[in-house]
Amino acid sequence: MPLNIQERIRQKQTLSLCGHKMQFTLLGSSPTENDIKNFSEIKEEWERRNQDGMRTKAVYTQKGLGDAGILYYYDYKGRVKSRLISYEDGYVIISHNDQNGDRVLESIYYRDADGVEHIDSYDDKYLYRKTFGGEENPGVWIDHPKMEHGFPEIPLVTKRGNVAWNDVQDLITVYEIIYNIFLVIQKRHGWGILYIRGKIREDVRKIAGSVILNDTSLDGNGSAEFKAPPSPQGMIDTLNSLFEQIQIGSSTTFLLPKDVKSSGDISALAIMLTQSLDIEGATQGVIDWQNFADKMVRLFVAGLAKEKVNKKENENAVTEYGRLRISAKFKIWRPFNETEYNQMLVTLNKAGIISQKTAIEKNTISTPDEEMRIKREEPKKKESKEINEDGKEKLIYQDNQGRN
Repeated sequence: MPLNIQERIRQKQTLSLCGHKMQFTLLGSSPTENDIKNFSEIKEEWERRNQDGMRTKAVYTQKGLGDAGILYYYDYKGRVKSRLISYEDGYVIISHNDQNGDRVLESIYYRDADGVEHIDSYDDKYLYRKTFGGEENPGVWIDHPKMEHGFPEIPLVTKRGNVAWNDVQDLITVYEIIYNIFLVIQKRHGWGILYIRGKIREDVRKIAGSVILNDTSLDGNGSAEFKAPPSPQGMIDTLNSLFEQIQIGSSTTFLLPKDVKSSGDISALAIMLTQSLDIEGATQGVIDWQNFADKMVRLFVAGLAKEKVNKKENENAVTEYGRLRISAKFKIWRPFNETEYNQMLVTLNKAGIISQKTAIEKNTISTPDEEMRIKREEPKKKESKEINEDGKEKLIYQDNQGRN
C-alpha cells in the first residue's frame, strides 16, 4: 500500500513559499503621483488576473516534476495572458545558455491534438516554429516564418531543480516497506489467540452468552487463557524515527491536531521553533526563486503596458511602466496573529521607525490601490485644532464644505 508522503512534502513546501501573495515594493526615493498610480494599477491587474495563482501552480509543478515554465503571450484581442508549461501537459522545456550561463534561447517541444510534433523557440525578439513532417513532407522538420512575440525579452519564465522529496526518497521507500510489513503482521498475528489446555467435552454449553468449557481429565489441570501478541513497540519506534528523518531531510514539518497540547494561545517563538525546518527550507527557496519572480513581474508589466497602448487607455504606458523600479519577492508563510502583526506596524510607524508607505505595503488588509485611496482622501480633509476642556489640543477633520 503506497503512502502519500511525497505529495504531502510537495504541498507543504509549496505552501511555505506561496502561502502569501507576492510582495511588491516601488523603489526610488521620490516617485511621482503618476508613478504611484501606475504602480497601483499594476498590482490591481496582477491580482485580478490571478498571477499569484499562476506562480503557485508553477512552484507546485516544479516541486513535483522537476521543471516548470510560465509563457506570456497576447491573445487575439491584444490582452496579455499567461499559461503553465509542464511535462504533465505534454510539454518538454529545452533551455539554451551561452558560455557565461546566460539564457539565449528557450524551446518547447510538444505534440498538438492531431499528434503533429512542434518545437517553439523564443529569443529576445522572435518566435521560431518548427513542425515535423506532415502529409506533404513526411519525416522532415519544416521551418515556419519567424514572428515577433512582442516582449522585450524571452517571454518564457522557467525553473528547473530537484523535486521536493529528492533527498529523502530512499527513506520514504524504507518507511513504506516497514509500514506495510507491520500491517501484514498485525493483520495475521495482532489479534492474539485463545490457548486451551486439558480434555474438553465436546458438548459446549453457554450461560448468559458465555462459553463454558468443562475439563474432563483425571488430573484436573485444564486451563484456558488469552495469549496476547508480542508488543510491536520496536517497529513503531523505528517508523517514528524514520518519519523524523524524512522531515529533517526534506525540511518539512508535519503537525497533526494531536501534536497541539496547549489550549491557549501559542507564542510566535514557539511556532517558529516548531516550524524551523519549514522556515529554513523556504528561506533557501525564496533565494532560488528570486530570478523567477523578477522575470515574471517584468514580463507582466511589459505586456500590460503594451495592452494599455493597444486599447488606447494610456498611450505612454510603455514609457511610464518601463520607468518604474518594482521589487517583487516571495514571502515565507507561517502561522501568525494578524492583529498583533498589524498593530506592530502601526506602532513602528508612530515611532518613526518605518514610513506610512511601508506600513501600507506590509500590512495584511491593504488593497493593491491603498496608497491611491489615501491620497484621494487627503484633499477632502482639512486639519484644524480645538482646545479640549482639559486644555489639551484635539484634532478636528473637516471636508471641503467645512463640515465636521
